[in-house]
Amino acid sequence: MKTVFDLREKQDGEILEEISNLYDEPLKVVRLGNKSISSCIGCWSCWLKTPGRCVMKDQMVKFYQDYLNSDTVILLMNTAQGFINHNAKAFFDRTIPHYHPYIEIIDGECHHAARYKDYPDMVFYYDIEGLTKIEEQVIEDYLYRTAYHFKSRAYRILKDGNVHLLPLKSRKAKNQVLSFGSIESIKKLVIYNGSPRRSGSNSSLILKKVSESLADRVEIRDLNEENKWKQWIEAFKSEDHVMFFVPLYVHAMPSHVMEFIEKLQVSKGSLSFFIQSGFPESSQSHFLEAYFQQLALRLGRTYIGTAIKGGVEGLQMKSAKAQEKMIVPIVRAIESIMHEGCFNPADIDKLGRPVRFGKVANIIFKIINRIGLINFYWDKQLRENNAYEKRFDRPYII
Repeated sequence: MKTVFDLREKQDGEILEEISNLYDEPLKVVRLGNKSISSCIGCWSCWLKTPGRCVMKDQMVKFYQDYLNSDTVILLMNTAQGFINHNAKAFFDRTIPHYHPYIEIIDGECHHAARYKDYPDMVFYYDIEGLTKIEEQVIEDYLYRTAYHFKSRAYRILKDGNVHLLPLKSRKAKNQVLSFGSIESIKKLVIYNGSPRRSGSNSSLILKKVSESLADRVEIRDLNEENKWKQWIEAFKSEDHVMFFVPLYVHAMPSHVMEFIEKLQVSKGSLSFFIQSGFPESSQSHFLEAYFQQLALRLGRTYIGTAIKGGVEGLQMKSAKAQEKMIVPIVRAIESIMHEGCFNPADIDKLGRPVRFGKVANIIFKIINRIGLINFYWDKQLRENNAYEKRFDRPYII
């Protein structure tokens, strides 16, 4: 079965007709336009309470079965601000139930283990109107990377005369293409917390320490407070220095962060970013870093750097001493941006280690994994939720 998921706001049928000519069988079409996919809230119930099942009660849940029982899924997407829009991003975020929390190492990087035996090929179509060539490649690289982690082969539909399929290939993200801009020291920095968790997130814990250190020189805004978006979007036009502090979510920002970014307008000032991830290696975040650089250019702002810190998952379960050891370098990096006007490259380099795991680290990981220490963190929570016996469930297979 081949299934089209139409994620566009305006769903015209012309491209569908052209795509159908690429295949020798009828296509099932699922329309999931704007407002039909709720943002993932990072509750992890699909991993730890109802293994393999999302707790959301929206349209997307109804079609998980179609996704997993297809040999090919074709995703029609809109773009915004030089990236896939928030609805497409929400679709990817909501595929988390199809994988285990358990980790395996592939080519020096962490991957979530497959829950199902097979996954469909992923075919992507997006309109390139309004995109720069670099933005087009950033999106393509991101989509390949997503499919790669989803255990799927990746293709892109190109419409240059005739409609045809292009197999996507592995490419390293073009991270740090732009040099960090130089500005004067920052008197006031607005930081947007992009965690989807409404309370108790690792981002909130870190930013609390940042606020304690910098006091009234920093203002923390939680993007979960959507009732304040209109006010903040207007304020962005005149605010000199803004940072987005986001957790890595399926190789990019959470969908609600993208939705906010879509509403921002060109303005003067600086823009910086901080990506924290559960994966220890920084290479996982380079695809988002590549986009953030282009976003700063698109918004007309001086790009003063992206910092990446991996291995943050489980921060709240650590001792106070272990928390301090991880948080202090992050706080210092943000303090340095206040004093120096951009991220210090030495700080960035140190925070971003390891970029990938080497051979020795791979061997150590396999030994630790074999004796169960890697999975202990997840298994403990599964047992506490009386879900351990269901951890290998595959609920959406017919």
